[in-house]
Amino acid sequence: MSIEISPIKRVFRYNGIALPDVPGLEPREVRDLYSAQYPELVSAEVEAGEVRNGEQEFTFRKAVGVKGAERRRGQRLAALRRRVQDEVEGRCGSDNRFDEALARPSVLACSRAWSLFANTTTRHPDARDGTVLCASDMLAPLP
Repeated sequence: MSIEISPIKRVFRYNGIALPDVPGLEPREVRDLYSAQYPELVSAEVEAGEVRNGEQEFTFRKAVGVKGAERRRGQRLAALRRRVQDEVEGRCGSDNRFDEALARPSVLACSRAWSLFANTTTRHPDARDGTVLCASDMLAPLP
């Protein structure tokens, strides 16, 4: 009985697509190479499967998660609720972070845009109670 040595064929899969092997590269290097075509592979994990019938399957799994300050969102919402409650009860200026957020140029620009939209739609001659009408120049162009 002799031992037979046969090479293991590597198969790379991403999102149901079989990607050809690149000989001489480690699985991470193959992932980096294909990330030029599939940018979401930059942060993907490489999972090696079992060897079956002379093939080993490597699967690229996208890293799914939340980027940024997910933890802080609850804090911001709580600060907003406190601020609104203070306004209702007649106490003003209890949270400086909220005042600072409202003073940001991006927030002011967004606020001006919404005010313009609200004023334009409510003053339209065909507007009725609860009806929002907007001019075509306020709509985004179609692709």
